[in-house]
Amino acid sequence: MSERSYGRRDLIDAFLATREGERYGGYRPESSAYNAALRAHHEAMLGVLQRLFEVSLTGEAAPDRVLFMLFQSTARSLLALTTPWSGFLEAGLLHRRLEATGDPGARVMAASDRIWSRNDESREDHLLILDELLTVFLGDRAGRTFTAADLIAAGTDPTPPGTAGHPLYED
Repeated sequence: MSERSYGRRDLIDAFLATREGERYGGYRPESSAYNAALRAHHEAMLGVLQRLFEVSLTGEAAPDRVLFMLFQSTARSLLALTTPWSGFLEAGLLHRRLEATGDPGARVMAASDRIWSRNDESREDHLLILDELLTVFLGDRAGRTFTAADLIAAGTDPTPPGTAGHPLYED
């Protein structure tokens, strides 16, 4: 089995995971302690990947400021994707109530499935735009990849924090 490598997509993922809110990157709405540790990890990954790729995706030092506006707008658009089911920690009761309504509930679930599918397609297209723009920003550095050892040597362990030691459900 080959060692995992880290490339443009990881840089994009870290960028998205450090934007406002906790809608991308594996955050758990029920655990602020875990989310704080995960945010610190994503910020560290963003910092080290920017250094290794020799690019800045923040502030005044961003590459090609005109295209960077589209990069930021695409990130905001991706992070805004929701469904009518977004925000529910547990939807079991909703599912049971919809099932109890018969055909209307079945139509709601079918429409929800279509929304989820379209959002998945939209998410992939957003990520494609971000990757293509990042390729432009990076130029001849776009094909670089890094190992876990490279990231550790640069100051960041790429392993995200585990949930152990972080209460998952807070009072």
